[in-house]
Amino acid sequence: MDAAERLFGERGFEVVSLRDITGLAEANVASVNYHFGSKEKLIDAVVERHARPVNERRMAMLDAAEARHGGAPVPVRELLEAFLRPMIAHILDGRMSEDLFCKFMGRMMSERGYCLPKSVEPNFQQMALRFSRAFLEAVPGLSEQDVLWRMHFSFGVLTNTLMHRDTLHQISQGRAGDPGMEVLLEELLDFTAAGFVCGLEGRVAP
Repeated sequence: MDAAERLFGERGFEVVSLRDITGLAEANVASVNYHFGSKEKLIDAVVERHARPVNERRMAMLDAAEARHGGAPVPVRELLEAFLRPMIAHILDGRMSEDLFCKFMGRMMSERGYCLPKSVEPNFQQMALRFSRAFLEAVPGLSEQDVLWRMHFSFGVLTNTLMHRDTLHQISQGRAGDPGMEVLLEELLDFTAAGFVCGLEGRVAP
């Protein structure tokens, strides 16, 4: 799996062959079929390896935020932090390099089109339900549809930031600076929180 995620990140899901993977892993091709059943199942296992712990952290942070507020609505920025920070934390854990993880995530988004493994779908559905309910309590003027799309927009801001920081650095000729992950996350939370509470008439809610 280490070999697979490295090659998928560097070259893409479609281009990398089982022989490429087993060659890097110093294993035989039959071992993939024995342990996973197919290349597609191996891809699912690698995606799940990263998706599951991120989601578990999200749920744990949401539980902690709700406990802190004792039944009162959790502020939008705190909800966004529980939703977005686990991805940053997973990168900073360092099992994959930041650059490789961002490449891998980009491949997953562009080549798989958010096609999550069936094994993690219930986990993501539960997460979406819990967070959408919490956001509805925090911003009661929004509908569930509004909330789900704004969650989607917020995650899109995070993924675009992670995948295309180098592009901004290039086109700005370095003027954008090179802020660290924690600084970027704080800026991103401020930005997405402002967008999340934007009223239906285009006014920012108090």
